[in-house]
Amino acid sequence: MVRSKKLVAFAATGALVLAACGGSDDAATDPVVTDAPEAAEEGDEPDAPEAAEEGDEPDTTEAAEEGDEPEVSGAAFAVDTSVCEDPDVATAPIEDTITIGTSIPLSGGPAVLFAPWGDGQQAYIDYYNAEFGGVNGQQLELVTTDDQYTADLTVANVEQLVFDDNVDLISGIIGTDNNAAVQEDLNDLCIPQLNAATGASNWANVGELPWTTGVLVSYIVESQLWAEKAAADGATTAGIFHVNNEFGQAYLEAFTEAAEANGIEIVATETIEPLDSGAPSGQVTNLAAANPDTILAVPLGGQCIAFMTEIGNVKAANQDFASTTVYQTATCANDLFFNAVTNGGADGVFTSNNLKDVNNPEVAENDEGVVAYLAAFASTGSAADPGGIAAAGWESMEVAVKAIQEAADAGNLSREGIINAARNVNYSSPLLLDELTYQMNNEDGYLAEGTQLRVWSDADGGFVAQGDPVEFNGTLGVFEG
Repeated sequence: MVRSKKLVAFAATGALVLAACGGSDDAATDPVVTDAPEAAEEGDEPDAPEAAEEGDEPDTTEAAEEGDEPEVSGAAFAVDTSVCEDPDVATAPIEDTITIGTSIPLSGGPAVLFAPWGDGQQAYIDYYNAEFGGVNGQQLELVTTDDQYTADLTVANVEQLVFDDNVDLISGIIGTDNNAAVQEDLNDLCIPQLNAATGASNWANVGELPWTTGVLVSYIVESQLWAEKAAADGATTAGIFHVNNEFGQAYLEAFTEAAEANGIEIVATETIEPLDSGAPSGQVTNLAAANPDTILAVPLGGQCIAFMTEIGNVKAANQDFASTTVYQTATCANDLFFNAVTNGGADGVFTSNNLKDVNNPEVAENDEGVVAYLAAFASTGSAADPGGIAAAGWESMEVAVKAIQEAADAGNLSREGIINAARNVNYSSPLLLDELTYQMNNEDGYLAEGTQLRVWSDADGGFVAQGDPVEFNGTLGVFEG
């Protein structure tokens, strides 16, 4: 395989990308690689359900029983390998160990939020290998690299993963800029880039960039859901607080459109730089001065805590502002962040999630899928909160392995077979809310189009569901960028 000139060129001009995505100019230029833990030795398997019989597929990746699957509309997807730089590589059988590469923030400020994602990813790989012997006897290996949430390091990492580590596919890269930086090259090389961990629309470009898929709920869905809820509660004005990068910009555009459609006027917009760890006192004060009925907040990492803390400070000093409702991005939907706010600023803040609340004691005790997840995650020894981003990391790897397993069972364990399986998915995983389904085909490029509003309650010490999950499956179509 010829080393991609585009990847190399992008890495060389990484400073430009850094400026665009708000990364640190002091970031190292060499990728940091964390060795994936070895598969559990015999007898050391995680405390999860008993292994299936040899040759049986695990419950966590089986499709629903015949007749129980949701109706699927749209034509089946089939990738065209004739346009690949090397079609023979795209269709070649994957033999022996199946290697999956990823690039996520393991150091630097954003790692506070994102590092547990990697723990969840690795937990699923260990679980699947230990419980089911890999994919039809072929072990899975995850190679994790650290990009500090900067796109130039993502490019360098992916170059290493593809050309030096010879991974079979990429899955679970975090960040809009980070995924976009490698999307075109991975598509030219016909390497599956599964489960981009961002709700941007770019990953639904089935026609031009079919080898890339997303895994998070679309920001369009989140924005539409909150705008409809706020309008139903009587809101006519809104303020927006967002991180100043592509992630925040995507929310700004989606919510502005949704607000207009629901008769809500945007009266104030405030931003924060991605690496700013200070309190956004001025921004929240300005929002309060505009006195909006509702606020959409899109901070990043530790900024989730800082923003809610400032909301608490301003509400305590300004009773008129106390009635303003706040929705904070689903990327902040983590007990760790909300529990860290001690002045009441988190109480009553809305967010959303399409996964079961694994930190809810009743769910953790009675839901079979959650019980299995918590046992497997605990067996890794990770000190991370198993809820929030860690559960999403597990989910991202389960969806990837689902595609790999289906490709193998169809007799086409190749890059071609994996992307075809990934884009023809119709699946409800054990951690996904029971009312929702992952679904894609040739006419539906978005994997996750359903979610549920939740509100934080200090009295309950956790999130409280608000209404039933809402499913928008098939309504977004495909992205034509």
